[in-house]
Amino acid sequence: MLSLPGTHDTMAYQSYGGDLTQTQSLDLRAQLEAGIRAVDIRCRHIGDRFTIHHGVVYLHVNFDDVLQTTIQFLQANPTETVVMRVKKEHTEEDITRSFAQTFEWYRDQPAYSPYLWRGSHVPTLGEVRGRIVVLDDFGGGTYGIPWGALDLQDDWTVSQLADIDDKWNKVRAHLDRTQGGAPSKLFVNFLSGSSAMAYPRHVAGGINILGIDYRGVNDYAIDHLVGGWAQRAGIMMMDFPGAGLVDAILALNVRLLPSTAQLPSDFSLIFKNTAYTIGGDAEARWYGIQAFLSNAAPGRSWHFMALKREWAGWMHHEGAFYQSDSMDDFTHIAFPSRTVTSVVGPGYLAGFVNGQLGSLSGGSGDRAQQLHGRLSSRFPFQLWSVVVKRSPGGLGNWAYSDYGRGYKVSSGDYIYAVQGYSAADGVYLHEHSQQEGNVVQLTSSVGFLGDLGFNDLLSSVTILGPYQATLCEHAYQSGRCFTTSRSVTDINSVAGGPWNDVISSVTVSRTGVR
Repeated sequence: MLSLPGTHDTMAYQSYGGDLTQTQSLDLRAQLEAGIRAVDIRCRHIGDRFTIHHGVVYLHVNFDDVLQTTIQFLQANPTETVVMRVKKEHTEEDITRSFAQTFEWYRDQPAYSPYLWRGSHVPTLGEVRGRIVVLDDFGGGTYGIPWGALDLQDDWTVSQLADIDDKWNKVRAHLDRTQGGAPSKLFVNFLSGSSAMAYPRHVAGGINILGIDYRGVNDYAIDHLVGGWAQRAGIMMMDFPGAGLVDAILALNVRLLPSTAQLPSDFSLIFKNTAYTIGGDAEARWYGIQAFLSNAAPGRSWHFMALKREWAGWMHHEGAFYQSDSMDDFTHIAFPSRTVTSVVGPGYLAGFVNGQLGSLSGGSGDRAQQLHGRLSSRFPFQLWSVVVKRSPGGLGNWAYSDYGRGYKVSSGDYIYAVQGYSAADGVYLHEHSQQEGNVVQLTSSVGFLGDLGFNDLLSSVTILGPYQATLCEHAYQSGRCFTTSRSVTDINSVAGGPWNDVISSVTVSRTGVR
């Protein structure tokens, strides 16, 4: 079941009734463009037509306006759908037919009829792309999904500001029920609340009065969702939702994709908007990014970074790279890689990097580019990221994913962090045991390892992917040999040895290939 951001009293975006009745700051089209996919439309039946009200307050918009705007959005975005609650509001006046008959009149208009889905079950997205799905709060389910069949939380009374926490607890409890609910059940959760002592804007966004901070329901919800505490949100109907909250809800739908699937193009905007909700020092921000992405897009090898100026980086990525705007001098970065596997031993990597530092020049950006280029040239069989941070360092100023074959070193005013990942498939020969020392990648047979400067040097082997290696004592596959399709941390452990520093030729073949 999809998670959908929605708005309570969607059309109350102007202050016709004052602060007590205004619930939104954007008009309907702007809400839809911002990601809202569930709307709350409250219709007064007057003169055999529908005007839109919030209680007794006429909002100076009519049902035709709502349908036309929604349909124009769907025409421009035919893969989307909009869920529309239709509710009878205020008193009826000057009518000759029932509310349901007037709804039928709208529904059957040639301009509207093709866009109004007529089912009453909870549909799949494929059934309703480009359509309006009605939540029928007037006809018992004759005209859409019956309102009474929903699993609903709409305790809207917040008697005073001190009761905002209680309202959030009800929202959170319903999120927990949604989490464990049947996929076929539609859950609707209203974050909205108000009273004469607690206006909708303050319940949603909080307020400080006389030095007392009252935190809003929307703020609690952002922390809950970005923190990874929910995997399914249902429909969340909100007052004055910001971009971070809307996108935190939409991000849960990415969970429905296979971990091998390409992330949607709008995920970059989702990342930027949710990044604004994460605060603290670099370590806290790193954990915040990790919690959000590990929940929203699990099953991927994510790299996370939170960096405070002055820093620069050069990073290999494989099709998806997300970077936030700078906020409080911090930048958040995330990208997935195919694997986090590196075949360059940590000791050998450290020696190589240390050997480059003296010849690096310029500022952080220059140094990152130079070091990244040299790593990629020396070890082209895997990908690299290089981050260079000008002092000060420490977890208050930068934090990043530290996988097993990375290296960090300080030199002068700069700190260098290097990570290797996504090693290509093949057979890797290592100079020392435990996959350390000089390394050579093979994807085909070699008659004499001396041609690669690697004769009588082999001590360990890494095999990635569908490869098998036969390693022989003498050139051109002669003398004693052994075969392996698995990595070997010390070739002297293989029967028939000793094998250390005696291998001179290798036959490489792909397993499972005829």
